[in-house]
Amino acid sequence: MGRRSSADMWGRPLYLERRAGLPDMGVSASGPPPLTGAAVDAIFACDDPKALAELKAYAHSYLGTGGAVVGGLALTAFWAVLGRRGLAAATALGTGAAGLAVMEARRLSRQWEAAADARLAQLGSST
Repeated sequence: MGRRSSADMWGRPLYLERRAGLPDMGVSASGPPPLTGAAVDAIFACDDPKALAELKAYAHSYLGTGGAVVGGLALTAFWAVLGRRGLAAATALGTGAAGLAVMEARRLSRQWEAAADARLAQLGSST
């Protein structure tokens, strides 16, 4: 059995299949790339509300990375209950790092969502 790519694990964004000219956010467990002016221009040039809604949904899916924090908290509590203070401290530090990574992924993904929201609102007001 071959190695799975991150695209297999996380799924390709559906909006790209619509060929609506939207930028590729990429497939990454660590979050989307920073939003660029060119990406915003492409989003605002898109007239396909379904593709925009799919882009927004894909950006919002990065909230799922928060599971790393929940798992880290549970593991920290597990080690603490067992009296393994060193392991509890280590997992608490790891959980803090995961929390920072989740916050950054959400910060970036919210920028993509906001651009899609603004374009969808603009399209809605023009109909």
